[in-house]
Amino acid sequence: MNNRELGEKILDGLGGPENIAHITHCATRLRVTPVSNDAVQNKKIEGLPGVLSVIEQSGQTQVVLGERVEAVYNEINALPSMSGHAEGDTKVEAEGKKSGWLTNVFDVLSDSFRPLLWALLGTSMILTLIVFLQQLGFFGQYTDLTGQSVNIDIINGARVADPEAAKALNTQWMQQFAFWYILKAASLSVLNFMPIMLGATAAKRLGANMWVGAAIPAALMTGTFTDLTALADPATKILNVPFFGLDLPLYAFSYTGQVFPPLLAVALLAPFERFLKKVIPSMLQMVFVPMISVIVLVPVTAFLVGPIGIGVAMGISDFLKMVNDQAPALVGALIAGLYLFMVPLGLHWPLNAVMINNLQTMGTDFIQSPMGAYNFAVFGVVTGVAIKAKHDRELRQTAVGASMSGLLGGISEPSLYGVVLRYKRVIPIILVPAVIGGATISFLGVKSYAFAFTSLLSIPAMQPSHLYVIGLAIAFFGAMTGILLFGYESKADAVKHAAQRAAEAAEESAPKAEAVAAKAAKAAPAAAAAATTAAATTTAAAESTEAAASAGEVIELHSPIEGTAVALSDVPDPIFAAGKLGEGVAIEPTGTTVVAPAAGKVAATYPSGHAVGLKLENGIELLIHVGLDTVNLDGKGFSVKVAKGDVVAAGDALIEFDPEVIKEAGYPLITPVIVTNTRKFAEVKGLPGVAHQNLSTVLKVTTK
Repeated sequence: MNNRELGEKILDGLGGPENIAHITHCATRLRVTPVSNDAVQNKKIEGLPGVLSVIEQSGQTQVVLGERVEAVYNEINALPSMSGHAEGDTKVEAEGKKSGWLTNVFDVLSDSFRPLLWALLGTSMILTLIVFLQQLGFFGQYTDLTGQSVNIDIINGARVADPEAAKALNTQWMQQFAFWYILKAASLSVLNFMPIMLGATAAKRLGANMWVGAAIPAALMTGTFTDLTALADPATKILNVPFFGLDLPLYAFSYTGQVFPPLLAVALLAPFERFLKKVIPSMLQMVFVPMISVIVLVPVTAFLVGPIGIGVAMGISDFLKMVNDQAPALVGALIAGLYLFMVPLGLHWPLNAVMINNLQTMGTDFIQSPMGAYNFAVFGVVTGVAIKAKHDRELRQTAVGASMSGLLGGISEPSLYGVVLRYKRVIPIILVPAVIGGATISFLGVKSYAFAFTSLLSIPAMQPSHLYVIGLAIAFFGAMTGILLFGYESKADAVKHAAQRAAEAAEESAPKAEAVAAKAAKAAPAAAAAATTAAATTTAAAESTEAAASAGEVIELHSPIEGTAVALSDVPDPIFAAGKLGEGVAIEPTGTTVVAPAAGKVAATYPSGHAVGLKLENGIELLIHVGLDTVNLDGKGFSVKVAKGDVVAAGDALIEFDPEVIKEAGYPLITPVIVTNTRKFAEVKGLPGVAHQNLSTVLKVTTK
């Protein structure tokens, strides 16, 4: 299927031109904002040859096409019916897409938490390390309130009957293990100050000033405010605050680690800022808009919004705890079973908020531990697929990468988008062991002591760990065994995919076969018909001979950017991480210039300047994608030094970029370097480590 035909069929699956509010593309995906999501036929689009995946995210339908995306995009926009739908028409987009309020709430939650996950997970793993060392008795033992000798617990403090003795013992531990208390402080940094960070990210998401969004919850965490609330009545926890003859009740709450109060406060800040900018002259806005915003919203948050937010959080938490106390197995089963459907829809973010609140207020959480059963059931399925997919090299590579990123990093998205949503037959095979494993974990009373993605590395964060492992084993081995026994695709799907692979192989060999036939016809017209008939056989033999002569050659590619090379599976994007666009490596850049790693020709550039495609002289087709979602910057911070069709030598500058612009926009800097024609090679291997531009080998490509 050529690009024009594919574009027409994608457009039809999207509901036709009348359903397109806005369409643009990045280096790998069409990004479409539909007028109505109901008119979009995702299954129809996913079934088209050349479509790698379809993702619904933040009101967009993203059609993953890989290196064909620009050509298909151009063909779609060339259609007469598509005039006025191109990427510059932002008015159409704004008017065309009107999401429901619930969808908007989940989008805001997702976009507010996502920038914090990197730091939150990293610091939480420090807490996991300390908990693990405590389990081993690394810090020694003491006699607790029951008279038993137990391991020293620097996380939760001494548990002895006499408060003064407990205080003295904690002081002794702080002196003895001062360094580990510093690490404890590091592990709690994001968790404790989350209101400030959430205030900033949520404000940015809603179009308000992010630093004013941070300042409002920060005010309630200052020593001045906490000293004031300490004057509250110990019984009622209320302080009457005089205000122009009124006594306003101020509830004495601690806002450390709270999630809902900053989100509610910023929800008021965004429209309030817009109102102030309308009534205050532009020359005075820089001073008076933030001043009035803070002077109004800090008291509103302290007296009203904050208590409501804490009440909501405590209400949800208390309800779930009550149910968990009565029927823990039921709660564990529901969490593990429903999570499979919640993650693709973004509905898991409210649960994450409750988990964080539980950890901050109670020190433990009962939601995250059974969630591990869901994750390990998914990882068990993709591990089973990796074993079973003997004849589908691409799927096997996808499954292996997804399994490793899951088991070691706890990230389920590559598994979901790369395997589960592609082969929906595996869903029951996930659900049964996940539900049983989740019910087992909750029934045995396992709780989490740190916020962490559930993986092999985070097992110590769940206590008791040995009981937690039982539930994980049920989920993982149950799901993997299900795949090995029953398979991952129906007979109809197996036939379909085999036909697709055969068609792709035929499509690759067709041009060469035609060339052989044409040459034979020109040399001997009388034998033209016979040459045409035999072309495919002759070509196949020739290709075989050629491959045998050059098979096993290893091509080394140097790093196009100064930085650190990491595994492609570490990229926080399910499409790149799963190898959907090809195998490769990723660079965490420290430099600011992208250069050609070898001689070749520029195959593609983009108006946004965030990516470049190369066709190297050695036959490798390369995509270098600076950052993630950086197409949204519309070229800000990027300077492209080449044009499509330019011939480049190794070391020639391709793109210059400003990391600070990308960071300020909230986008990851990690840069995938992808071999887009991976199928033409026997192996594409990324080499993690220090990446010196034009010196360090980051990719090894082995020819067939």
